[in-house]
Amino acid sequence: MQRLLAVLLVLIGLIGLVLGRLGETTWAPETETTATATLEDPGPAVVIDPGVLYVGGEEGEVVIEGASDVSVITASNSDIDAYLEGVHHTRVTGASDWSTLSTEDVEPDGAAEISDPTGSDLWRSVDTSASPYTLDIAEFWAAENGENEQVYRSLLIVTDGTAAGADKISITWPVDEENEWVPYAYAGGAAIAVIGLVLLVVSIGRRGDEDEDELLEEPQEARSSEARTSLATGGAAAGAAAGGLSEDRDGSDAPRAEDPLDAPGAREVGEQSVWSFGDRADDAGTGADGTASDAGSDGTASDAPSNGGSPDADPSGDADQERR
Repeated sequence: MQRLLAVLLVLIGLIGLVLGRLGETTWAPETETTATATLEDPGPAVVIDPGVLYVGGEEGEVVIEGASDVSVITASNSDIDAYLEGVHHTRVTGASDWSTLSTEDVEPDGAAEISDPTGSDLWRSVDTSASPYTLDIAEFWAAENGENEQVYRSLLIVTDGTAAGADKISITWPVDEENEWVPYAYAGGAAIAVIGLVLLVVSIGRRGDEDEDELLEEPQEARSSEARTSLATGGAAAGAAAGGLSEDRDGSDAPRAEDPLDAPGAREVGEQSVWSFGDRADDAGTGADGTASDAGSDGTASDAPSNGGSPDADPSGDADQERR
């Protein structure tokens, strides 16, 4: 049960780590946002109002697409307004949301062409590039706030003076956003996985100790079983022998158990025991005066008691006689 719980905790921890990684990659919020304006009939000029480039911050990128080479002109706001007086043009005034730029159609009935849009002496800078034209917002901001500070300048965008000033304008800003739950997923997943691994190691170690104890107990149980079997076998043999002796004493004709004395060497041990008993009896027949009665080879007593008594009255002689 403990091992199963440990495995589940490890799996949950791994899932937490995977969710955290997905929160940083697949499920992560966009690292940038882009606001776009598609211009269908903008007129020969398009103006980006001051401050529009900084709606999403002081870093980003502006991309301008046109039918031909695109020219981006900087000048004072009053000079640009004076130049476009009576001319149909479009102004980019801001962002209605993070994906759409707000535009305003100015003097729709005005002139549809402008002459020499890049040759006027009113411009402070003119930069022409093939479509799509790219402008770095950070560089533009540094130029506005450097030695020649020109804060919140308008941008005049033109092509050849006859075609549309721009077909599409996009401004992209970086976004510093992340899923707030990602750190918690990492921390929680790692903690749960570590706890599961610790429990798993403990359960494996405990299982190993139990197996070792079982291995140690099995030989002891086997020896106990063998001892019990030997005792039971010996008891059965002894009982059978006793039953055979009893039947012999009763005079029955039933087969008796094997006499233990029939075993090799058993009778010699028995005879030695009997003669040993006789020797002890001889020792017991020693008189109080230190003399002993010994049997002769011819079966008669070799010595008579010192008090002159008859042989029949000598206890040691009777014992000797009985031994013969």
